[in-house]
This record gives sequence, C-alpha cells and structure tokens, in this order.
Amino acid sequence: MEREYETLEVVRKDNGVVIVRLDRPPANAVNKQMVADLTAVFSQAEYAKDTRAMVLSAKIKGNGIFCAGIDLKERRQLNSGELAHPTPGIVVDFGAAWRRATEAIAHCAVPVIAAVDGLAVGAGLMAAQCDVIYASERAAFGLPEINVGLLGGSSVVTRMLGPYKARKMFFTGDPVPASEFYRLGAVEEIVPDGEPERYAEELADQMATKSPIAMRLAKEAAVRIDGLSVEDGYRCEQDYTLRLRLFEDSAEAMSAFVERRQPEWQLR
Repeated sequence: MEREYETLEVVRKDNGVVIVRLDRPPANAVNKQMVADLTAVFSQAEYAKDTRAMVLSAKIKGNGIFCAGIDLKERRQLNSGELAHPTPGIVVDFGAAWRRATEAIAHCAVPVIAAVDGLAVGAGLMAAQCDVIYASERAAFGLPEINVGLLGGSSVVTRMLGPYKARKMFFTGDPVPASEFYRLGAVEEIVPDGEPERYAEELADQMATKSPIAMRLAKEAAVRIDGLSVEDGYRCEQDYTLRLRLFEDSAEAMSAFVERRQPEWQLR
C-alpha cells in the first residue's frame, strides 16, 4: 500500500513503476511540505526493492504550469521568522532541505523520467535532476529568481545548455522553450501537449523489464561516473560490471538472450 502524501499523487503500478505527480494547486508551487514529500518518495526506492523505475510528472491545471517554483509567500514567512513553531519533521532551513530533495531525485536508486507538460521555472527545474526528460510543445524552463531577490540553480542548467546560454537564463530570468533544450540534447523528445506522462510511462515500463539488480547498479554507476574523466569513468564501469557478474541474474540475462526467451529474474 503506497503511503499518501499531502502535496503529491503517487501511483504504484504492478510492474514496479511508480508515478509521482506534483499536486498542489493552482501552480504546484514548492512549499516545505512538498520538499519533505519529494525527499521521502524518491528516497524510498533505496529500500523498496520492488520499485523498478519512477516518473516525475504533475497534475496540470488550465494554466499550463508544471511547477511555478518556490512558494514565495511561505518563503517570506520563513525569512521573517514568523514560523516559530514549524511542523515536526520538516526542516526549517529551506535551502538545505531543498538541496536534499533534489539530491534524492538525482541519486534515486532507480531511473527517474520527467514528464514536463508546461512551464517549469525555479524549483520546477527539479526535472533537470531526472535521468530522462520528455517535454510538451508548450513546455518551457526558466530561472526567474533574479527577479525576486534570489539566485537560481544555474549549475544544473549549465550542464544542460552550456555556460553561455545558462548565464543568459540566470541573468535575465527569461524562460527558454523546451524545444531549445531538445535542440541541444537536454530533452529526450518534444511531444504533443498532454502527452509527456504517457511517453515517460512507456519508457519506464520498458526499463521495468530489465534485470532489477542490473538497473540499480547501472543507475549507481551513471551517478558515480558523472564528471569523471573518460579513463576514470571506464574503470568505474568495469568495477560495476565485475560486481554485477557475481549475481545469478547476470548469468540468467545472458542465457535468456542466447536462448531467445524472456529472462526470469530471481533478484539474486
């Protein structure tokens, strides 16, 4: 039974795919409760061994907003110290808590696929922490923090677009169409409005057919080699390959391929 979250709609499919939808009307603005919910739901994959892949989506209202960023009304209260008695279990240091939430997405034990069907600005760039991004024709990404006395996450956008386009976003706050991210290879595919989640779910379903052990090691390796040199990255991959070969499912994958049959995973 999947636990309920105050700001998320979470659906667990029988094949181990978990769909996480932002659900905080009207614009899915990120408050401290959503930070706690996101951290919890993406961290649980480490212990829920039946989780095979995850999709990060959003319940989109008529305004076409995936996520409007941080809830500035709550942020003002946090800054002014008006929340003297915070909800138990929720970190008051919002910046540190949000960093942990984005790390939970980026370092999730299984692949995470983003389905961005609208405007994703500020904290909405949590989608950039995912392994694969599908975006709709109306989707756009932005870092508007410069307009409200804050600084945005330029580091992740720099990785996606390169330094110069990222700095323009950082310094102007202007949104950039998802089609530009696609042109530069940061988005997997631009799909019709209303369709990103379907595409993301189909890819997650495909990933769920792979060896669960191999998939988790592949995700861990992908995180580890990010930023390494080619030589160090190759050594890291070899180490993970050696670890994988110790599992019975590794031999089963090879046997099933040679015998042209579906593998039967034993999770060992």
